[in-house]
Amino acid sequence: MNLYNSRLKYSERITAKLSERIGSLNKKSNRFSFYRLLVFVSGTALTTAGFLTYGFTGWIILVLSLAAFSIVVHSHNMLLTGIKRFYFYLKIKKEHLSRMKIEWENIPEPVAEYPPEDLTTGKDLDLFGKRSLHHLIDISVSFEGSEMLKNILANFKPERETILFRQNIVRELSLQSLFRDKFLLKAGMVSKRPLNCGRILNWLKNTANETIPAYLFPVSLILIIVYLTLFILSNFEITGSLWFAVFLIYFFLYSSFQKTAGKISEEASELENHIKKFSALINFIGNNKLTGCTHYNEFISNSFFTENNAIEKLKSLHKITSALALRENPIIRLIVNVFFPYDVYFCNKLNKLKSKLKENIPFWLEKLNELECYVSLANFSFLNPDYNFPEICTNENGKFESVKLGHPLIKRDFKICNDFSMNKENEILIITGSNMSGKSTFLKSIGVNMCLANAGAPVNAEYLKLSLFELFTCIKVNDSVSDGISYFYAEVKRLRELLDEFNNERHLPVFFLIDEIFKGTNNKERLEGSRAYIKRLSELNGCGAVTTHDLELVNLADEISRITNYHFREEIENDKMVFDYLLHEGPCPTTNALRIMELSGLPVK
Repeated sequence: MNLYNSRLKYSERITAKLSERIGSLNKKSNRFSFYRLLVFVSGTALTTAGFLTYGFTGWIILVLSLAAFSIVVHSHNMLLTGIKRFYFYLKIKKEHLSRMKIEWENIPEPVAEYPPEDLTTGKDLDLFGKRSLHHLIDISVSFEGSEMLKNILANFKPERETILFRQNIVRELSLQSLFRDKFLLKAGMVSKRPLNCGRILNWLKNTANETIPAYLFPVSLILIIVYLTLFILSNFEITGSLWFAVFLIYFFLYSSFQKTAGKISEEASELENHIKKFSALINFIGNNKLTGCTHYNEFISNSFFTENNAIEKLKSLHKITSALALRENPIIRLIVNVFFPYDVYFCNKLNKLKSKLKENIPFWLEKLNELECYVSLANFSFLNPDYNFPEICTNENGKFESVKLGHPLIKRDFKICNDFSMNKENEILIITGSNMSGKSTFLKSIGVNMCLANAGAPVNAEYLKLSLFELFTCIKVNDSVSDGISYFYAEVKRLRELLDEFNNERHLPVFFLIDEIFKGTNNKERLEGSRAYIKRLSELNGCGAVTTHDLELVNLADEISRITNYHFREEIENDKMVFDYLLHEGPCPTTNALRIMELSGLPVK
């Protein structure tokens, strides 16, 4: 059994055991519900009997009954919290299994919004949207983390040092499955809603008209002490009703800043869950240094704990926002502010802390989002143990050498992998073959794995060595009725963009992937245009692959040394078309279109 199947079986056993454990705990919870009812009923009966027979005995039984009931309720609540944790952990494990099997219906969609539908390389390679690479990989806990992962996957102009930096951290975190699952569990237990870092940042920036004078707290505290003292003295008929006049002064002072205090506390209350989640994640990260993960620990240390201790400050922030959230209850607000200037105290404390955190929190949030990306990529690596990290060339140009290159979005039962190499600088492949033979999927396999390599992730290959390229694709071209653009003109515009890309200032050669070049026009003009365009590409600093149905284009290899022919083939077996989906050298030797038409009942003569 290979490593993937072994890990798959292990994950299935874990989910089965978790389900059994949850079933056992639910039975235990049902028993606790019975115990609660039993303690309540028996305590009520015994307490009533105690008061009826002898009053003092009733009080003793009441205290004991309340104590017993409190213990049972506390124990039950602890059990319910544990069940919740198991349920969420089971959800995490089931989602991991779905990602391994590529069961799209059971994989949650990313929390980041999809990009607009346009002619981007991201759309060509199914990087974003439903059933995309981002959909498969993303386990971010925040909107911004999910968005950052999209940007990393769409890094079409990579830098070698950045790739190697990410590879090192992803490698280390891929071996830390418990850490990754606990990270997700911590986020989910705090709140099911994704963390919204943007709201926290906007809250930090918007401080206008939210200041409370510094004198307000000591003055309010003095007035409270005075009127409470006078109130006590009035009960001994020493001061009369003077306390009420002092209370009115305090009430007037309190009311004059109540609108500002209300605005501060309302904003804090709305953000309480986000701040609580952010604080809990930072606390978890800070308290979980990973043994043997040198690059990860250096990243975390530099990000959070070298200066301006994030853990303690975020704990304080969470405590203050939680305290202000209590005042949203009008009864509690009335009670606490009668005896202590609660609103003023915590609003002032919050404003002071916000001014201190204004410089730090944006950096901490950004690094948390970056860590989410590494966790997602490391999880992808763990779930696909047969995928491998690519080798990034330093001194070689035009290098793309792969063994068993496959497409990560295709289920393993249907996936065919290919060995494929480009070793000549500025090489162009012309790939021929019939429809459904695998040409488009092969182009996407190259592009998607290049994106994974640029992201610092493992690729769907036994081995991949490549140079750095700027990636450009022309695969999914659509017309636009609203803009009055035909399919052919849309393709022309896209191919014009590729030529323009060569004219821009670049530090890397372009790697292009063009599917069914000029298929939106007639045979004669398609052939002439394709020949001219490919000849032009051969004169520029780039390499790539072009697929076509036009077998005449294979003759370009005789004219231009940079061009190499490959093909996908099909056979007719038992009156059915059979594809092997394997890349073969040379031009396509088979032309079965008429035979296929004939087998389908279409006239061919």
